[in-house]
Amino acid sequence: MTSKLAQDWVKHFYVPRKERGRRPYAQAFERLYELVRDEPEIAWPVIQEIYRIDASDAMLAYLAAGPVEDLLVHHGGEFIDRIESLAKSDPVFRKMLGAVWKSKIAGDIWKRLKAVAGPDF
Repeated sequence: MTSKLAQDWVKHFYVPRKERGRRPYAQAFERLYELVRDEPEIAWPVIQEIYRIDASDAMLAYLAAGPVEDLLVHHGGEFIDRIESLAKSDPVFRKMLGAVWKSKIAGDIWKRLKAVAGPDF
């Protein structure tokens, strides 16, 4: 399930913006946001697979300012240790973290994130 969801989420990114809601991949977009909010343990490997499928700057920024940011807003305390660990060993993930927006991320989680994130881009 996670592989298909990740692939469809990436495909959704490439659909022209004005057509995104009408295309078949829109369900993948919505499903990942539901998982991030309600089933973060399922969302976490999907997020990792997405940037492994497509590590372009545009995709990394889209992923960072979307599902990753929401994961940190809703479940930051549960995931920050994993995020720190992965950032130390995975340069693509670390780079992606540089595009996460502060939003409603708790201050202590934000400080920890910024300590391991790559430069803003």
